[in-house]
This record gives sequence, structure tokens and C-alpha cells, in this order.
Amino acid sequence: MHIRIIVLAVAALCAAPVTLAAQGPSARGDTFDLARAVAVARVANPRVTSAAAGVDAATARIRPAGALPDPTLTLGAMNYMLPSLSAARDPLSMNQVTVMQMLPVNGTLGLRRTVARFDSTRVAYRRDAVVLEVEREARSRYWDLYHIDRALEIMDRTLTVLRELSNVATTMYAVGTTVQSDVIRSQVAITRMRQEIEEMRLQRFTAASALNAVLGRAGEMPIVLIAPAAHEGHDPTLRVLDTPPLPLLDSLVALAEQHNPEIAEARAMADGARTNETAVRRMIYPDLGLGVSYGQRPGSNDMLSAMVSVSVPVFARSRQFRMRDEARAMRTGSEEDLRAMRLAVRSMLATAYAEAETARRQVALYAGSLVPQSVASYEAAIAAYRVGRVDFPTALDAQMALLTYQHDLHRYEAMYGTAVAEIDRLIGRPFAAPAANR
Repeated sequence: MHIRIIVLAVAALCAAPVTLAAQGPSARGDTFDLARAVAVARVANPRVTSAAAGVDAATARIRPAGALPDPTLTLGAMNYMLPSLSAARDPLSMNQVTVMQMLPVNGTLGLRRTVARFDSTRVAYRRDAVVLEVEREARSRYWDLYHIDRALEIMDRTLTVLRELSNVATTMYAVGTTVQSDVIRSQVAITRMRQEIEEMRLQRFTAASALNAVLGRAGEMPIVLIAPAAHEGHDPTLRVLDTPPLPLLDSLVALAEQHNPEIAEARAMADGARTNETAVRRMIYPDLGLGVSYGQRPGSNDMLSAMVSVSVPVFARSRQFRMRDEARAMRTGSEEDLRAMRLAVRSMLATAYAEAETARRQVALYAGSLVPQSVASYEAAIAAYRVGRVDFPTALDAQMALLTYQHDLHRYEAMYGTAVAEIDRLIGRPFAAPAANR
């Protein structure tokens, strides 16, 4: 009987690798690190593709904006006598072809083309802003998922510890060195932790679905994050993610003024509005029309005529002047939009900077003091409980405190990464993976 069990166990162990290999990576989900998530989002996110198409459309509008109006071709039968409609009875009868071309001589065509160029530049900056926004969103969603994965790891370790504590309590109760309530408390703690793990798994699915949306994938597609440097749960020398200090806020504000695409977009819009105002002011000047007419006279000499026309702005008060007022208001509005965008970017940059610095200090505090101290407190409480020097609630509280501090540590790591992603967006800096991860 024992030999048969050993043979079955060996067979199962030999078959296990084959089963895992058959499953392959797709059984676990696509594996992402931060750099790959950002790279996929840049290519596959539909907002990026839409913004690029908008640039093509704006570029195509530049040449038509400065093109001359289409010429007018007129065909006419002139001075035919009634009722016979015979051209031979009157020497003034003719078949006439006239070509007219309007020529704006007030410089509005060149100004319109300049306005279209500013609009194309504005749309290009809008595309850059969309790319940076997609990068920031991908990074933020990644850090949300990172935080949840680390929380699940901690909760799984905590569940293992709670089961060990329950076994200790059960053994101690069996030999009469503790009370039955300790066993009950340990079982309640295990049940509650399992319930919290289920809730956290639902949060992970939601976070993974949000990241999938940024990556241009179906929300239910599985995602597995590449595990970072190990965070040993009971090691006083805890390894944390790199959270370097940031440059001074004033230097970041200067970078934002130079490279933020939303500020550049607002600036291009203001420049276009000023040029458009100049073009509208010149519309009060008449347009020039030139024409040539050729007349064919049956039985007589043909005739050639030249014509010059000008537009007369008799309705300027209700048309050109009102358009001038509109252009002035649009120019004022675009300049105020630029000022508002600068203020908004500075405010968001200051907030993200404060969040990043707070998270960085908290990571250092938790990794350097709180987590190692809670590890020591937990280990001392467990050792004291085993010899009956403290009660079960004390040991359980020590374990829960360790769980809370570890969870907060990873939350601040994710908070730092999200804040830096926002700072990069605001200063117009595309994501670049660290050299070690390339």
C-alpha cells in the first residue's frame, strides 16, 4: 500500500510541469511592467489615434485657407432678335464667354493661411497633450494595480500567519494553557481576512479592467504585473521602490512653461486669434474683381472685353463691424484662456509636487521605522503568547498593525509613482523607463 502511494505521488510530481507548461502564459494573463504598459498605451489607445487623425485634418486645411476663390465662367447668347432668334439680323448679336476672378487685395488670404497654420500647430499640441495624458493614465492605473497586488500578497501572508496562530491557540487550549475564546477569535480573524481578500480581488479586477481600457484592450483580459524587488514581510531590512527627491518646484514650473503642450496649445490659439482679428479688420477694404469676355458675332468681327469690379461694403455696420467685434472678443477670450491655463498648470504641479514629496517621506518613514518596529513588536508578541505572557488579542493586534503598516507602505509607493506621472505630464516630459529596466 505504501509503495503504491509513493508511485502515485512520483507520477503526480512528474506530470505537474507538463500541465503548467501546457497552460502557458495565456493561462495567467499578459505580463506587464510599467515600461511595457506605457508603450502599449502609446500605440493602441484610440484617443492617441484620434488625435493623430486630427493633426492630419488640420494640416490639410492650411492650403485651402489661403487659396483664391474659384473663378466664375459665364456663357451667354446676347442680343438675339425676336421672334426668330436669328443672329444674322442684328450686328450686335453674339455668343459670349466671360471669365471673372475675385482677387482679395487686402492681404486676408495670407492671414487666413497663417490662422490655419496656427490652428494646425494648436491641434498638434493637443495631440501631444493627449499622448501625455494617456501615458499618465496608464502609469496611474498601473500603480493602482501594483498597490492592490502588494496588498493581496500581504493579506495572503497574514492569512497564513492567522492560521498558524489559530493552530497555536488550538494546541494551547487542548493542553489547558489558554481559554476557548482565543480559538474562537482566531477563527473569526481568519474568516474576516478571507472576506477582505475576496473584496480586494474584486478591486483588482476593477483596476485591471481600467488599465486594459487605457491599453486599448478588452476589460476582462487578464493582466499580470512583473513582480518588483522582493518586499520581505518580516525582514527589518525592507527593500522598497526607488523614490528619489524631485527638483525644486520653481524649476518644474519653468519646464512646464516651456514644454507643457496644453500651455503651448493655448498660446497657439491666442496667436491664431490675434491674426484672425487682423484679417477681419481688413475685410472692410473692397475686394477686386478682374474679368475677360469674348464675344463671337456671326458674319462680323469678334469682340474682346476686359472688366474690373470692386465689392462695395454697404452693409459694413451689420456685417464687417460685427465680425470685427466677434474677432476682438475671441482674441480676448483666448488670451485669458492662456493665462488661466498657466495658473491651472502651476496649481496642479504644486499639488502633485506636494503629494510626491509627502509620499517619498512616508515611504522612508515606514520602511525605515514603522514596518521594522512593527515586525519586532509582532515577533515579540507571538513569542510571549506561546509562553502565556500575553493574551491572544495582543498577539492578534500586533499582526494587524504589521498588516496595516505594510499596506500603507505600498500605498505610499503607488502614491509617489502616480504623483510623478502627473508631474511628467504637466512639464511635458514623456515617460522613459529607468536604465536598469530597459
